[in-house]
Amino acid sequence: MTEALFAPYTEPDDYARALAAGDGPLPVWTGGRTDLAAGISLAGQVYAGRRTPAPCDTGVLFGEVPAALETLLRPLARTWAAEPGRLPGKGSVLLAGTYAQLGGDEVQQVVADAYAAGRPLFLLTGRDVHSLSWVVAKQYARVVPGAAVGVVSELDAAEAVPGADVWCGAEDVRRLDIKEVALGRVWRRVLFHGNGKDDQLNLGQFTLCGASPVAALPGAAGPKCAYGLGCTKPMDKLIPARGIRAAELVLANCFSGALAGHAMYDPKYLILLDALDGPAQTVVATLTACDGQRPENLAWLTSAAAAGSAAGAVNDVLRDINPYPSFAQFGLQSSGLEEAAAEAGTQPSAAEPVPAPEPHTLGARLAGLLDSGLLGPDYPLRPRLRALADTLLHDVVRTVALAPPDARRSLAAIAKETTSLDLALAHRFAKHHDDPVLRFPTYFGERSVADAPVALDSSCACGRPLAAYRRRGRVPVITDTVQVVCARCGDVANSLADAAELTVKAPAETAAGGALHVVVEARARRAGTVNLGIVLPLYLDARVGPVLRRVEASRPGERVHAEFTVAIAPGATPQAYYFCPYAVQDLGISVSRVHFTLRPPGPDERERPAP
Repeated sequence: MTEALFAPYTEPDDYARALAAGDGPLPVWTGGRTDLAAGISLAGQVYAGRRTPAPCDTGVLFGEVPAALETLLRPLARTWAAEPGRLPGKGSVLLAGTYAQLGGDEVQQVVADAYAAGRPLFLLTGRDVHSLSWVVAKQYARVVPGAAVGVVSELDAAEAVPGADVWCGAEDVRRLDIKEVALGRVWRRVLFHGNGKDDQLNLGQFTLCGASPVAALPGAAGPKCAYGLGCTKPMDKLIPARGIRAAELVLANCFSGALAGHAMYDPKYLILLDALDGPAQTVVATLTACDGQRPENLAWLTSAAAAGSAAGAVNDVLRDINPYPSFAQFGLQSSGLEEAAAEAGTQPSAAEPVPAPEPHTLGARLAGLLDSGLLGPDYPLRPRLRALADTLLHDVVRTVALAPPDARRSLAAIAKETTSLDLALAHRFAKHHDDPVLRFPTYFGERSVADAPVALDSSCACGRPLAAYRRRGRVPVITDTVQVVCARCGDVANSLADAAELTVKAPAETAAGGALHVVVEARARRAGTVNLGIVLPLYLDARVGPVLRRVEASRPGERVHAEFTVAIAPGATPQAYYFCPYAVQDLGISVSRVHFTLRPPGPDERERPAP
């Protein structure tokens, strides 16, 4: 018969002697709390042996605890500060004390400072000293091998992702017996996600319930059931938080971990305290209102590979929408997370990120093309541009953009369609010198305000200095542009802001019937395809070969180039001309104006056929 891992003691002296002996089961001082026996019994199914938990750098004990309990608590931090104001400026932090002593107003600054500094923060608490004794003892236990990892979400309707043995999304929650899912197995780690408050977490017709057998405080507020009015859910659909057999339990709903003074209801009903009375050694819960969604669920699921706490990993993802500490971790790093981290070390590394357009820049360019009036309603590419804009707007929602598997699929699809539209635009420029998109410098410029010019290091082809300035749209749908000017040649380059930078090498003159060898170089903004070509003015009798070049940049900032031949017709009129090399990448358009002189053919050139 396997020896029990935990041993309850009702008398403090017996508890102290058991701790002093240092052998046998881990002692728990239950006092008169007979309800803790159920949690201790369930823990025998969750844990298979002892561990030495990794200690925090600095701990703070709020209030006093019995000396015997303190001997079990002290090894959980390397050093102990007398008060929160004496915490060092770095390292992980442990706050310990009973629920009443660990008041929200008293520890709020510590929580906020740790969040701002990115310091791991852990709390050890319980509804009284007996619950705290039980929570501390559980820190020394190791989860049984092979326990499951699960995600159960009433709100996540997207598809399951690898990493969870059990995944119940919104549709599953509607059709499955969630009580059986929650209570029917041992969990290494499990996350429950739904709407709720400090006494319950709703999962369809089921609910995780925080009501405890302990007595309520006289006159304290409680939920509906506290007044003999039953529950908001059918009684057979209640899932007691203390009954979930998990080493790490996440309560992802608003106010599930509200601290003393911040909770709405009497501690009897707090789901956090009920969970801590059960077998869970670590409970991750929310201190306040929380907008956690799929990205936070996935961040928790993959937090085995991250340093610090599971709560910290979730808070980091949540910063974009809740820029304050939402989740807190009650318990040290769980043994379930330690096992997951060991397994993660044997898994293949994550896939490389998808090279894709930057969403904000792409969205601004789409708005400029679609909604500024630059393009008429019958422009051939308008339907595709609108479809891409709609897709982008849908997929930048954080539930997609911050969820790695969903984001990869979205970015790959957006990148593919953007690359295809780049090619379609480049083909139009090559065939239609009057394509309305090429009017962007004048159209956007007339609706913009210019910044002060900045001198450039490079010179114009004529040898004179160049200056560049940004023109900022007066309204959001007017995309910012950049213009480069020369005192002699005028505007020699125009581009949408942050588009690929063009450099062109070409002869300053040629003869009618001759040719210009042109090298067009572009500095790519990201890895991917850059389309290069040349637009000729209508009055120049010439042709370009090849019509278009597509070149690949392997990294952002790489310079790519293509060579073109501008073949001048023998009968072309001698005079000054220009041609316009262009680049298109991620709907970012850059156009240069290159001047050259066409002279009459010399004696030897008159007989030479055009290339």
